[in-house]
Amino acid sequence: MNPFKYGRIVVDEDFCSRPVIEEQLTNFILSKQNVLIEGERRTGKTSLIYETVRKLKSYRYLYIDCFEIRTIEDFCRRTVNAMISMEKRAGFIESLVKSLAHLRPKMTIDPLTGEPSIGLDAVTGARPDSIEGLMDVIADEYGKRKIVVVFDEFQDILHLKDAQAILAVFRGKIQFHTSIPYVFSGSIRGSMHEIFYDPASPFFKSAASMTVSNLERERFGEFIIAKFLHNGGRRIQKELLTAVFEIAQDTPGDVQELCAAIWDSTSSRQSITTDIIPAALDLIFSREQRVYENYLGLLTGQQLRCLVSLARLNGKAPFSAEFIQDSGIRQPGSIQKALERLIGLRIIYLVNREYKYVNPFFRAWLLGKGY
Repeated sequence: MNPFKYGRIVVDEDFCSRPVIEEQLTNFILSKQNVLIEGERRTGKTSLIYETVRKLKSYRYLYIDCFEIRTIEDFCRRTVNAMISMEKRAGFIESLVKSLAHLRPKMTIDPLTGEPSIGLDAVTGARPDSIEGLMDVIADEYGKRKIVVVFDEFQDILHLKDAQAILAVFRGKIQFHTSIPYVFSGSIRGSMHEIFYDPASPFFKSAASMTVSNLERERFGEFIIAKFLHNGGRRIQKELLTAVFEIAQDTPGDVQELCAAIWDSTSSRQSITTDIIPAALDLIFSREQRVYENYLGLLTGQQLRCLVSLARLNGKAPFSAEFIQDSGIRQPGSIQKALERLIGLRIIYLVNREYKYVNPFFRAWLLGKGY
C-alpha cells in the first residue's frame, strides 16, 4: 500500500510532526484563545489543526469549509451541515431545525450516503443578521463543551455581498463566546490580512496569529526516508530527496504527491535514484494533463509567454532585462497585466517577491513540453 497521502487531511502516522507549532496551537486552544493560521497552499494547515485537536483527546472538532462560498445561505448551510456531520445525538437535527426557523430550513437525505442534511430556502433572502441566530446555536450547543470551531479558507468570506457587515455580525457574536476557541485558517495572505490586520476591519486584532510554513527539509526528509524504508524496503538517495523538494517547491502536499508517484513507479527492495523522476512525473502528468490544457485555454499568447518565462527563470525578476528578452514582452505594463491575470486565475502566487506556480507540476509539464 502506498504510504504517501496527499490532497486530504493526514493524521497520526501519516502526519509529519511539527512539535513547536503544535505546542503553540495547543496552548492557544487550552486557553480558549481565537487563532488566525496563515500559510500558502498545501503547507498542511488543516492537517496541523486536526492533528493537534485529535491529540487533545477530550476535545471535538467542528470544521466549516468556506472555500469558494458565494452567498450567505451557502455559509449558513455549510455551518449547519458541519454540525449535523459531527453530531449523532437523537433529536439534534429536530432541535436544530427549530432553532433556525427564521432561515426556513428543510431536512433532506443524501441519496448516495443516506446521511441527513439541511437545505435553506434561498427565497427567504438571508441577510448578515441571519448569522446571529446561527452563532447563538453554536454557543448554546457547545459553550459548555470542549470543542474547537474551525473556519477553513476563511478569506473567501470576502466574496460575499455585504462581507464587512457579515464580519461585523460574526465578530459581535464570537467575542462573547469566551469558552469556545475559534480557529480561522487561510491560504491567501492578502485577503486574510485585509480581514485581520486592517484597522477598518471588524476582525482587526481579534485573534492570535500563527504562520504555517513549509516543513524543514531535514525533518521532512527523515519522515520520507522512513516511509519508503518501513513500508517496502525501498531506499532513496539524498540526491533524489533534494530533487523532489526542488521540483515540488518544498510544499508538503506536493512533496507527498511526487513521493506517491515515485512509490507507484518502483518496486519493493529497490534502491531508488534520480533516474526515476521522469517516470514519476509522467504518472502525475497523465492524471493532470486535462487540467493543464484547460489552463492554457484561458490564456492569451502574451500571458502564456509570461508564464513560461517565470518557469524558466524560477519566478524571479519578471521586469528584468533577462525576463523581457526571454518572454519577448517589451512593455513592463504588459508584463504586470499578465502577472495579475495569472494570479487572478490562481495559476501563480507571489511570496517574498518571487512568483511561484500554485501547481509546481504544471511548471514541470510546461518545461518538458518545450513551451
